[in-house]
Amino acid sequence: MQLKTVSLPYRGMQIYQDRDSQGISIAAQILVDRAVEAIDNLPIRVLELGTGCGIVSIMCALARPKWQISAIDIQPDLVELARQNVSACGLQIEVHQQDLRKLEGNYDLIISNPPWRKLGSGMMSNYPSRNLSRFELTCDMEDVLRAIKRLLAPKALAILLYPTERDKELAEGAEKSFLDIIKQKQENGIKAYTTSYIQNRKDNEDEIFPDYRATDHVIWSMGISGTRSWSK
Repeated sequence: MQLKTVSLPYRGMQIYQDRDSQGISIAAQILVDRAVEAIDNLPIRVLELGTGCGIVSIMCALARPKWQISAIDIQPDLVELARQNVSACGLQIEVHQQDLRKLEGNYDLIISNPPWRKLGSGMMSNYPSRNLSRFELTCDMEDVLRAIKRLLAPKALAILLYPTERDKELAEGAEKSFLDIIKQKQENGIKAYTTSYIQNRKDNEDEIFPDYRATDHVIWSMGISGTRSWSK
């Protein structure tokens, strides 16, 4: 594994990423920003699906130290790297090698920037790790939505980041999985992304999250306020 140093815009900390794996991109910053905007510093159970080197979970933990964060990835080398990065930052994040299709548990917040390219939609890399992060080789969008349906606790929230070109497919998949996309935000950047806020349909029917539909700024409905961007 060839490592590259990444300086975090927070307390002068540094972590490492594998040069042969998917690099850290603007998508990671977007996901962190949307998560910490949505929920304040409360002792909630948080799960990141597909953590890679751990950057998203680490930045969330720094911004929200009361969050009880668990992170999974299917690639053992990246799991070990993420654990080392977590330790180097002095954080307590549980990182496990796990297939999201088999994971069990209950979480108040699930966050993920899943593999976003369908098989056959582009050229494969010479680096297998990058392919696992980019292409739907071990899980597809349907698997991600099934995992969210299974793992969301009552009154919980999931935040997903996908390229905007897959919005229609995500809406159809959510409907099939009895999930509701209660808000979406178009993200600006080199690549067009959409952040989708998702909850179980029964929760939506019970009007647990009225603020999502009422405002452009998303705040979880437990009297939460205050945000912090990891890029500042």
